[in-house]
Amino acid sequence: MLLNELIKENPNINLTVSGEDLLNFGNEIASKTASEILDKKEDKLYSPKEIEDKFGVCTTTVWRWRKLGILESKKIGNRVYFSESSIKNLIEKKGGEA
Repeated sequence: MLLNELIKENPNINLTVSGEDLLNFGNEIASKTASEILDKKEDKLYSPKEIEDKFGVCTTTVWRWRKLGILESKKIGNRVYFSESSIKNLIEKKGGEA
């Protein structure tokens, strides 16, 4: 039985869990939350890999843009995403430099 099912069925239960089980539970919650946020159509979020593909740049460039504030990022769990509005701002800036 999965940890979240056990908790749902017995909300007042006291548990002793292994670190691995707790980590898996946390990752499951983070993934579910990320999926729910990504499914919203308000401001689409892109993974670093999608940014690399879109702009034809390497991982280092994406992280440098993030560090310099060129691309605004959002952290969901232990994952980083970039908003569509931030990408549009970058495209506008690149277009203005030409």
